Amino acid sequence: MSYYRRQRSIYSRLAVPVLFAVLFACIFGLVSLRSRTISMEYRIGHLEREKAEALKEEKTLYAQMSSLLSIQEVAKVDSGLQFPDRQRVVYVRRDKGDVPYKASLRTE
Repeated sequence: MSYYRRQRSIYSRLAVPVLFAVLFACIFGLVSLRSRTISMEYRIGHLEREKAEALKEEKTLYAQMSSLLSIQEVAKVDSGLQFPDRQRVVYVRRDKGDVPYKASLRTE
């Protein structure tokens, strides 16, 4: 009987430190997981602010582009555009059937 008790006490003596080590590892894992979660939340917040700034800049660039492409702005800029002469107009016709397009310069 004493041999059995001695063996049991050896297992119980080994089990207590192992259980404390496992408990310590679990607590350390939870703290590490929580700290990584918080740092990811900060990073996500920073990226959302960058996204909002980029969207705001995109809107301003679209507004600038539309103002530059407006007809009034094109009219203000003297780019030397002229209306074409009737002699320089190219007429494109499509014949019936599977004939390719023809282009001709009329001098009529």
